Amino acid sequence: MIQMGVLMYKHCNTEESAQRQRQLEQCLLELMVDIPYDNITIGQICEQAGISRKSFYRYFDSKDDCLHALLDHTIMEGSSYYLFDHSEDDALAFCTRIFEFWYKQTPLLNALERDGQSLQILQRMIRYILEEEPEYARYMGITQYNLMEHIVYNVSGVMGLVLTWHHGGYQKPPAQMGEVLYQMTRHREMQGGSFI
Repeated sequence: MIQMGVLMYKHCNTEESAQRQRQLEQCLLELMVDIPYDNITIGQICEQAGISRKSFYRYFDSKDDCLHALLDHTIMEGSSYYLFDHSEDDALAFCTRIFEFWYKQTPLLNALERDGQSLQILQRMIRYILEEEPEYARYMGITQYNLMEHIVYNVSGVMGLVLTWHHGGYQKPPAQMGEVLYQMTRHREMQGGSFI
């Protein structure tokens, strides 16, 4: 089920606290590489980060909140990498950057797949676009009438390709996967649909 609504973790007011929050997220990811998510404790995250449990709760209410923050910050980083920082580039380069970015996230994708949590990426990305990137709708020329359906359709399709590509062991390089996505979107445009 797609969880919409406010973010579950705390927003940081200073650069220092934002860095500490990201450090905790990265410590969780480091643990997830070797330990199933359900077996990780807040105590282990704190030990990995070298902080007290009390400090952990300044940033997160739970381990799940820490995971949600990790996913959201990864998605935000990806958005700036392949969408908003390269608006003048052509569509093929945009498609290729999607796969380049997610290839770099292999440790996270491996851990999520192993723990049966890959769909969390889809859920968090849909939530992020709907709530944090309203300009996406303007960029795509989407009306409020069909915004949710459009975003779900596009995110599911693109991330479905990414997750399938990852699951299959990256049989094709990012540039070739970018070409696949580009051809699919061109076909949709010719049929009267919109690009991603």
